[in-house]
Amino acid sequence: MTLHLIGTGMTQNSISADALETLKTADKIYLENYTVNFPYPKEELEKNYNIKIQELSRQQVENESILQEAKSQNIALLVYGDSLSATTHMQLILEAKKQNIPYKIYHNASILTTIAETGLSLYKFGKTTSMPNWAEHTNKPTSFINYIKQNLSIDAHSLILTDIGLEIKNAIEQLIESTKKENLKLPKKIIAISHAGTSQQKIFYDAPQNLQNKNIPMPFCLIIPNNLNHIEKEMLEN
Repeated sequence: MTLHLIGTGMTQNSISADALETLKTADKIYLENYTVNFPYPKEELEKNYNIKIQELSRQQVENESILQEAKSQNIALLVYGDSLSATTHMQLILEAKKQNIPYKIYHNASILTTIAETGLSLYKFGKTTSMPNWAEHTNKPTSFINYIKQNLSIDAHSLILTDIGLEIKNAIEQLIESTKKENLKLPKKIIAISHAGTSQQKIFYDAPQNLQNKNIPMPFCLIIPNNLNHIEKEMLEN
């Protein structure tokens, strides 16, 4: 029996052909939905692929109970984007190896590649960071700014993944407040990309204060560009 980690890609129709064949024979199909604001409901996946999906919480994934099931059944875990884009999933693989549980990885598109549609070169991105939702914290963590500083120091772009439930107005407020606290000067314009890789995708390139007042629906991410070349500038300005 086997644990199958399947990336769903960026849309409800992006599961690969070999992954679809696996889903047809899986004993149970789970969906991990706590690391990102899904741009579509799981019901669309169920309808498109004629499958039944059970949602898993972070605790259910991290307690590795699905590994016990994979000892006697074919278990599929659906993950938005690419199947190994979160450290939790790598931990599952490590534990599966320790317990001699067979596993198979099904890769797919992720935000890490889709952001190339902004016109920025993927080779020029530095460390990816995550912006927490301050509404979920007693303090106001600004540690994500350290990654942006490191990237700026090597002339690299910064991808900021935003926490679940964090709307654009609050995200920009947190970014501005954090940069002031950490003595970091933002470029005049930054990028926001909403519903990346879908038919609803929108890319915005503007001053942070202007982005704050635009209709940018979740899920979205922010990009801090750095030292644009002429092709990147032309792409962004158009």
